[in-house]
Amino acid sequence: MKRSRGYLAETRRPVYSAALVFPFLCVYHAGTILVGGTHINGADALIIRILGALGVFSVYASALVLAAALAAWQWRTRAPGRIRPRLLALSLLESTCFALVLLAAFGWLGPRLPLALSDPAPGLRDFILYCGAGVYEEFLFRWILLGALIWLFRRILPGGNTAATAAAALSAALIFAAFHYVGPGGIPLTPGSFALRAVGGLYFGLIFIMRGFGLAAASHAIYDIVLGIVAQ
Repeated sequence: MKRSRGYLAETRRPVYSAALVFPFLCVYHAGTILVGGTHINGADALIIRILGALGVFSVYASALVLAAALAAWQWRTRAPGRIRPRLLALSLLESTCFALVLLAAFGWLGPRLPLALSDPAPGLRDFILYCGAGVYEEFLFRWILLGALIWLFRRILPGGNTAATAAAALSAALIFAAFHYVGPGGIPLTPGSFALRAVGGLYFGLIFIMRGFGLAAASHAIYDIVLGIVAQ
């Protein structure tokens, strides 16, 4: 039990989050260059657009902001910067297990939610986007949005921190689901697909709250990748 608590505490450190998301970021940004760089993840595009309105123009703006956030987190916590390869491997395995649990749950829910998922079989571009989606959607909708909503609801809602956190997680999940249906890259809205994405958003929100950004992002990316492979 003591060893388990040590693993859970150590792998929540910023350096493990950085190590978990780094490979997915490399695949995403290198891949977008190789395939032309015009087809990027929606969360990445939204962050770039927001930063552009503030006068910051760069195709790597999202990566720079994420790196700055990780560096600020490391500076604020003063956590050790070392990584134990065995624990990093275990955290990647844990992320894979989280992804497989959601895949299994959606395998049961899918037939019960009409027209739940109708995305076409993915190609190389989609695989690249999946790597970016796992990182940037978790950064935008969990780290930034969910974190802000938790901070806000804890100050305006009665019932204590648990009620505020639950309300924030549900609100962020609904916004995350709605995000998939807006803009030029939005998909057709169906009740089933919205429900599944809201459930997925809530699930990743719980992982973020309990296990931190890195595991939530890796779980999301692995889920998207495995789902894409199965869909082919």
